[in-house]
Amino acid sequence: MALGKNRNIFKNFIKGKLRFTEFAITNACIAKCSFCEIWKQQPKVFVDKDKALTAIDRLADFGVSHLTITGGEPLLHPNIVDFVARATKRKMNNAVLDAAPQLLMRNDILKRLEDAGCDLLSISFDSGDPVIMSESRQIPDIMGQMAKAMEMISKTTLKTMASVLIWNDNYDKLDEVCRRAKNMGYDFISLNYPTFSKSQVYPLGGEGISLSREKVICGLKGAIRLKKAGNSGIINSVVSMKNIINYLEDPARAKYRCYGGTRVLFVDWFFDVRPCMQLPNVLGNILTMDEKDLELPSCNDCNMSWYRDFSMFFHGLRSVPVWIDSLFGSKDVIYMNK
Repeated sequence: MALGKNRNIFKNFIKGKLRFTEFAITNACIAKCSFCEIWKQQPKVFVDKDKALTAIDRLADFGVSHLTITGGEPLLHPNIVDFVARATKRKMNNAVLDAAPQLLMRNDILKRLEDAGCDLLSISFDSGDPVIMSESRQIPDIMGQMAKAMEMISKTTLKTMASVLIWNDNYDKLDEVCRRAKNMGYDFISLNYPTFSKSQVYPLGGEGISLSREKVICGLKGAIRLKKAGNSGIINSVVSMKNIINYLEDPARAKYRCYGGTRVLFVDWFFDVRPCMQLPNVLGNILTMDEKDLELPSCNDCNMSWYRDFSMFFHGLRSVPVWIDSLFGSKDVIYMNK
């Protein structure tokens, strides 16, 4: 199946249709993170199963080759396995995000996700300190639950990724966070760059991510050193992290702009398609819109990691180092960007 998904990526790339999408299937969440207010939203919304399956089909028709299923907490949706299975059927590489590890130990969910063709479980991991981690997510003993979940995952073919937000607690000790994540058995580590959003569907903020630009840059430079040293597990491209540093120092210095709304999309629990979580404008509803509606100028208004990182692939020859880093690891890129 992996070969078929890779061929689909190549096919869409050749056709000039390659896209990536985050699909938020619910605003319900167990975690009460200090930097996210989705858990406060009322009423709680869960996407309709049949409409969501249609939405996934339409995204595939639009050239979406990677689908990240998010929320809220997507594992709270009773039809999460059906959505993964449909993405697999349409040869879409797919990832499921999770903020509450206890959900991974219920209802035989791991085997069901494995059988459905899930490519990656991305689990929130903010600190190597169990106390800080519990306080950050407001889930008691979250690290203990995570350790048990990771042991269960190790008996499957599922790949795991620690999703690490750079915030006040860890910007200067990402090496410790990465070491703890690797010791717990994570296959990969992704870094999320702190940002604020006043979006009505995806509000982000809080004191925890109120870092100065200097502190965020400190964290990114530390991450680059870790990646260059090898064996960190960090998947963020060195080129992309340098681009974000340039953006933070002076937005005009950002060499690579974001293609949110054109190549990288966000679909919310109302099936509205947005350029990203942060921007308020709606491009259309995925159930009714046309592919031609996905035409926006590139944007340079924030440093939201998922959208900026994936957008790096769409800058012509300047994207070659990013593709090399994605396919072969950091060392090939290091020498091209010294």
